[in-house]
Amino acid sequence: MSGYTVFAWLTAIMIGLQVYDYVLYPCVLALLVVFRGRRAAVVIPSRPSVSLIICAYNEAGVIGRKIENSLALDPPPSEIVIVADGSSDGTDLAVTQLAKVHDQVKLLFEPSRSGKAAAMNRGAMIASGDILLFSDANAFYARGAIGALADGFADPNVSVVSGSKTVRDSEHEPEGLLSASDGLYWRYETFIRRCESELGATVASVGEILAVRGSDWREIPANTVNDDAWITMTNLSRGRDVRFASEAVSWELPSGSSVEERIRRRRINAGRIKLLGQPEVWPWRRPIVLLAFVSHKVLRLALPFLMFGGMLFNVAVVLIHPAFGVFWVTLLLQFLAFALAAAGYVADRTKRRWKLAHLAFHVVQSNMTVLGAIVDIARGHQFTLWKKPSR
Repeated sequence: MSGYTVFAWLTAIMIGLQVYDYVLYPCVLALLVVFRGRRAAVVIPSRPSVSLIICAYNEAGVIGRKIENSLALDPPPSEIVIVADGSSDGTDLAVTQLAKVHDQVKLLFEPSRSGKAAAMNRGAMIASGDILLFSDANAFYARGAIGALADGFADPNVSVVSGSKTVRDSEHEPEGLLSASDGLYWRYETFIRRCESELGATVASVGEILAVRGSDWREIPANTVNDDAWITMTNLSRGRDVRFASEAVSWELPSGSSVEERIRRRRINAGRIKLLGQPEVWPWRRPIVLLAFVSHKVLRLALPFLMFGGMLFNVAVVLIHPAFGVFWVTLLLQFLAFALAAAGYVADRTKRRWKLAHLAFHVVQSNMTVLGAIVDIARGHQFTLWKKPSR
């Protein structure tokens, strides 16, 4: 086999996998939903009780608003358990004062900080609700969020229901650049998760609004980075279903800067990579769910290698065979994509709003954080504790 043929095949495979992940997989899901129809609604005889567990490390600035938002939900949670371990900014004192006014509010506090997974375990240990709903202090819920999540448990085989994350503009970004890219990304993710859920089970959840059936709760192992992914995959691997409730809306502000956003994504990607190294969380006995997991999660981690490899091999192909053809077209399209991402970088630095360019930059930047995560793992960085981003 000639060098040209090898490079041509590698180019086609790498570009094809990118197209599959970004475009074809969502399209296939949408077509399956159309042709198979939506799942039949299951009527829930009575809504279960819900314990809201909030992990709040140094969140004195928002914890009052979070509790106020939680008490205003319809229906409200039966109890609000706030785990403020390690907080040094008075979060525990603020919660103590609020607990004197609201009987539903309970505080757990230890001077030492052990990470979010440990905080979730402590909260779940004392929670009394049928459903355990985990949230972050900076994540605010739409009024009917708890009802929408609870309805998802009408099917007895459902063990986890996750809501929809949205991002709003922040005073840190008057032009809304970070929230624009984040918002587009989460709308794209929401579409995929809705389709997967309609077909049986989604393979992705968000930790800001994650509900677990109490009888399905398992203690999260120490040093787990992506608690939401661990809960999702361990339940799927046990044969349980995970659903997405699009009506259960949570919103938060974007990270204070693009630097903080990169750091956050590096940590999340490092957690994903480490989770993939645990064969017990893979849904080996569920071929359709396994295919969704590979398409939605595993392939995402390979995208930076496919992106840059596809470009390099494409250059090699046109150098070996300069005559104009399909590989010249694919090369030009890739150059245009990278040029658009570069324009998005300039727009980000100069605070100019250009949605398409900013989205291209967001995609390339997200893929670069995967490479950064690999470097962090190789250097032996710990990810259980991290510096809290600015609010």
